[in-house]
Amino acid sequence: MKYGYKLEHKKFVELDEDNEKVFNTKSLGFFSSEEKCKDVIPKYLEQPGFKDHPNGFVIEKVEADIDDFNEVAGDFKSSVFYLSHEWYDGEYDHVSRLGYYSTQQKAEKAQALYSLEPEFIDHPDGFCIDEYALNERGWTEGFFTY
Repeated sequence: MKYGYKLEHKKFVELDEDNEKVFNTKSLGFFSSEEKCKDVIPKYLEQPGFKDHPNGFVIEKVEADIDDFNEVAGDFKSSVFYLSHEWYDGEYDHVSRLGYYSTQQKAEKAQALYSLEPEFIDHPDGFCIDEYALNERGWTEGFFTY
């Protein structure tokens, strides 16, 4: 499967010093179709926090193995390996979504290449590869609102 669908919930928190919106974002899982994403949203709406922010669900179509270094699409089988980078400046988290991969090895190869880039070189410990099983909910509890 060349494409997957990422389901997230985004709740607006505040504006930062540059007047950019800051969100509290929860990754809810990767699914094989947009319809499967829509099918699980009612289950989330039964949980605290999600039911208080019912319009925060976002579905994003993602392609396997495409990043700044690789333009050859792969195929998702039973999992998606999500590569991201995050660092904290003392006030805000800075999160970069780097790619969605069909294997752990492809995600690790991309991480090695990204680690040489100026944007990431000062924060080498900020990389994370998360494995998500396709068509399984990734966040199974609610959340507190404030």
